[in-house]
Amino acid sequence: MSVAQSVAKREHSDDLQHSNKRQQTGITAAELEGGLPVVAHLVSLIPGKECTYSIGDKELTTVGRSRSCDITLNEPDISTVHCELHLITMEVDGCRRKLINVIDKSRNGTYINGSRVVKKDSILKNGDRLVFGKSFSFLFKYNTTSDLEGAGESAASATGGNLAVIQSPNANKNDEEVFKKPLFSFTSSQNALKKQARQKPASVFDKYVLGKELGAGHYAIVKDGTNKQTGQAVAIKIFHPQQNDDQKKSKQFREETNILMRIHHPNIVNLLDSYVEPISKSQIQKYLVLEKIVDGELFDRIVKKTSLRQDETKAIFTQILTGLKYLHNQNIIHRDIKPENILLNITRRTSPEQVQLGPWDEGEIDIQVKIADFGLAKFTGEMQFTNTLCGTPSYVAPEVLTKTGYTSKVDMWSAGVILYVCLCGFPPFSEQLGPPSLKEQILQAKFAFYTPYWDNIDDSILHLISHLLVLDAEKRYSVDEVFDHPWLSGGAAQNNVIKDMNRLQLSDTQMPKTYTELSCL
Repeated sequence: MSVAQSVAKREHSDDLQHSNKRQQTGITAAELEGGLPVVAHLVSLIPGKECTYSIGDKELTTVGRSRSCDITLNEPDISTVHCELHLITMEVDGCRRKLINVIDKSRNGTYINGSRVVKKDSILKNGDRLVFGKSFSFLFKYNTTSDLEGAGESAASATGGNLAVIQSPNANKNDEEVFKKPLFSFTSSQNALKKQARQKPASVFDKYVLGKELGAGHYAIVKDGTNKQTGQAVAIKIFHPQQNDDQKKSKQFREETNILMRIHHPNIVNLLDSYVEPISKSQIQKYLVLEKIVDGELFDRIVKKTSLRQDETKAIFTQILTGLKYLHNQNIIHRDIKPENILLNITRRTSPEQVQLGPWDEGEIDIQVKIADFGLAKFTGEMQFTNTLCGTPSYVAPEVLTKTGYTSKVDMWSAGVILYVCLCGFPPFSEQLGPPSLKEQILQAKFAFYTPYWDNIDDSILHLISHLLVLDAEKRYSVDEVFDHPWLSGGAAQNNVIKDMNRLQLSDTQMPKTYTELSCL
């Protein structure tokens, strides 16, 4: 055997011993040499190769076949230096976090959750599956005691306390658009605050398992989720990525979600938690964990039935108003009331003896209405006017389009549109009803009740809608005024209050498409 062969054999033997030692002990060179704190772990998912590698608190950790790497993976499809794990510190949601950024250096690829790393800026998150070549598959997990710095700085957003409401000094007293800010009172020590802040999972992936996609919109997607500890089914709203250079917006998001998480009402979808996740050095993603409602949207019910009965509409509309009154009393404007944001919890009949609790369909015992996405328009920027149904221009109040400043009366306009749609199956404003255009119809508050769709609808309902779809917001009914209306209150004799309401004939060119017809296009 030549000297070169002897040296190569000895180096190969050293590599095997070094690799075996790491696999048996589950530690990296960083810890062997310096005893550094642990930032994260790689847990092997390959049967027969059970081991855990720990990533130390240093700027760079290398992974590859070379014995000079911090983590040595001795297989032919692993490159000499397969990837680099860079430790970075980011300010995320008011808290400094230590994160691992992976850079691929290999021939055969580094994969995160099945997708090959092609950019140099891919931050790992808890629960990621990290695959090197075809030989090694790991579960990535941050060490929970080391991924947070400055926990006390974010304690105000992570803890409770006495909630008081104060008016922003720059707010116009007639403009209810501004959220009232919470005032926290702390009596615990700084150390106690840090401990309490650490008890809240730093990442949504620490607490929840994300499942299949449930829906998608302009600003976000919604996924199925499960609480790891309790097994509770939730819905997780994931906003599209945004830049991480606007600390003011991040602070506003944190403050507003804290307020919304204190809102509990039977007619409002509960916001359970909120998280901000880094996805690169420059971008973050916001997550909202919501109560899961499984029986669909009011939109689906209208599509299925073409239109709703008057008694059914009244029962649903009363619950919508009850939820809106609660929100408005909390100084929260919804700003996106529409049938897609009205969810339904349906109690279905299981035996003929069960007593029906409302004017529902044959197989239904009761329906609980839940307003979704309350206040969340604040997080997504100003609503844009579009000509698409999903853009919901049909429900937008005129003062929103003109951007002249608005109050909670914008929700009352949208409620009026919902009431109209429930009873006839199509919106009061649409391109099919023009001219003028949809936008001009809204800006002029130009609508009508058309025969034969409205022939059998009580005049009192038409009267109420006519006092909701009012151009002048000051003259538009408030929630309390709607509750006092004869149709809902059953108070004064309607004939003495409400005059005959006109029904107009549609022209051949104005035939509106119902939601049922639109859903078939």
